Amino acid sequence: MEHGQVEAQQNVDVVVNETDSETPIEKDEQTLFDEMNMQRAIQLVIDKGGDNGETSSFPLPTTGAILVAADGTILGQGCSDYSQSAVQAVFLDAGLEITPLQEWCVTWPTSDKLRNEIAEATLYLTMEPSIKRRGHAQPPITQLIELSGVRRVVIGCQHPIPERATKGASVLHAAGIEVRMGSILHEECKELLKEYTERANGKLQRMARKHFELFQRPLGFLHCSVVDSDNLEAFANHGNAFGKEFDGKRLSFRDFGAYEIAPPPEVIWADSQGAEDDDAMDESENIDDILALEFEEENRQERLGGSPMMPWYEQVDAVIATMPHPGTGPVENDSITSRLNGLKWLSTYGSKLPPGVERILVMDATDLEDLPLSNDDPNLPKGMDVEKFWKGEGRKPTRVLLRRGRSAQAQAAAKVAAEAAKAAARAAKAALEAIETGDAESAAKAAIEGEQAASVASALAQKELMKMLEFKQKLVSLGTIVETLNGGEPIDVMKHLGARNGYTSVVWRAGCWGNRGVQSILAGAFQWVSAHLAVDAQGGKFWQLMLAERAVQGACGPESRVKVFAAQEDISLEYCDEPDTDGDCSLTVDGKPVRHVRLDCRVALVDPERPRDFVLHKTKPIDRKIIEEEAPW
Repeated sequence: MEHGQVEAQQNVDVVVNETDSETPIEKDEQTLFDEMNMQRAIQLVIDKGGDNGETSSFPLPTTGAILVAADGTILGQGCSDYSQSAVQAVFLDAGLEITPLQEWCVTWPTSDKLRNEIAEATLYLTMEPSIKRRGHAQPPITQLIELSGVRRVVIGCQHPIPERATKGASVLHAAGIEVRMGSILHEECKELLKEYTERANGKLQRMARKHFELFQRPLGFLHCSVVDSDNLEAFANHGNAFGKEFDGKRLSFRDFGAYEIAPPPEVIWADSQGAEDDDAMDESENIDDILALEFEEENRQERLGGSPMMPWYEQVDAVIATMPHPGTGPVENDSITSRLNGLKWLSTYGSKLPPGVERILVMDATDLEDLPLSNDDPNLPKGMDVEKFWKGEGRKPTRVLLRRGRSAQAQAAAKVAAEAAKAAARAAKAALEAIETGDAESAAKAAIEGEQAASVASALAQKELMKMLEFKQKLVSLGTIVETLNGGEPIDVMKHLGARNGYTSVVWRAGCWGNRGVQSILAGAFQWVSAHLAVDAQGGKFWQLMLAERAVQGACGPESRVKVFAAQEDISLEYCDEPDTDGDCSLTVDGKPVRHVRLDCRVALVDPERPRDFVLHKTKPIDRKIIEEEAPW
């Protein structure tokens, strides 16, 4: 923090314990006026339903804002939602035009009346604004407040994330704005943020922020199934069928076969259990300490209904599904319908996600024409309303990320050049033969034909490019965001989301098959793997954990390059407890029960060049009583 910011922070009017005093404090007229308007801002959040509102900004905080002129007139009011912050909303309501570019662009009305009113107005905020930039897409909110010209800001409570607390107020004070924070309805504003405070300071979000700080890309969660390499049924059914034998070995054997990553199942329901508070994280912890943390059990999430999602689906910035390129999708089934499985999940089960969690479809630019835009498309899977999905009403807009978009255009240009070169070669050969025979007319004719062939090839390429552009424009007209990537791997997508949107956590529903998933893990795209698989239903939780962990390790890559870590609380046995659940949950093979589980694993890449310190500790024999009575097995 620079010297100017430290000095400003010391001068900000921050009083957080005023409301705790047992002695009644006589309030002056200004304080009563501030409390009245802060109560209005609080009521805005309550009326919108807070985190549970239909258009809430969940998993980001839901906050309120009121802009009040010197004479008490309300110039604008707003509440944060999935599309904008409360500060944006209040200034838009006041009559300003605001555009988030590299910096905020604020356009004023032609009359000076509003500018003069805002210059003497007070802005009431239920929560301290952040100084953090959200990628290239959104500059800091504090910058927007500065550009508005408002002279005074009253803040209900400081930012609930410790490393951001008081920094927003300090920046505003340093800009010459009068700031009052923590002394006006402080407890009421804190109560609005109770759920967000727990969520933002939980292990997942702390890990995500630390990871983003180090690598400038989101923490990646790969949601997948782990199946036997030879289990074609599992691959053909998008992971909905689980292996019963592994290279001839029963699941209860220690000798494991070969395993591969496949898409996660669609129709096995799971809910998570209660939560416990965790200790605050010391800022001095390094990334190894961060990645070694275990997730606390998140609160039961009713909104996710019965979809087999990880407990943290609701807490991430975005959920990604893919449309595999032909040849990389389901075994022996390259039909368009089978490749639309990811899109189907986003438009059906994905509709249960909070409005603030973005739905993203990743696909190759060359496959764009296979994408269904209407419900009349013959390739559309059953039970799917794709038109509603593209419109994305009442939530963040759907986004389509086109992999290898620029290379697709280069391929078209190269194809044109190749066709033109072939035509020119044929023309040159024909002209040479005509010259040798003295037939000038035939030589001229061959040259003209070559030129015409090159022209036709160029026209065809231009037609293909225009078709792609028109298709993209149709998607945009439906309300969908379409963006183009240079690369084509998951790590390229993660880097794009980090740079473009400042996303800190993303769930990726596996569309990577087998080795493609392994390469993505080795490239650093994913730090967690949540895998659905089948294990021996006998032997207890410890035995099932060991079986599942070894199978996931085999699917994620060699131990010399990647390590998989899991603990007892990371395995979920909450499936198949209802009599009418999916048949794949409960299997009997030769009279032995097999059950479906989900294992949440941390994955860490092995760096052979990383320096290591080895410390020898004295040991002593273990008491036989401990071995017999307390061993986990």
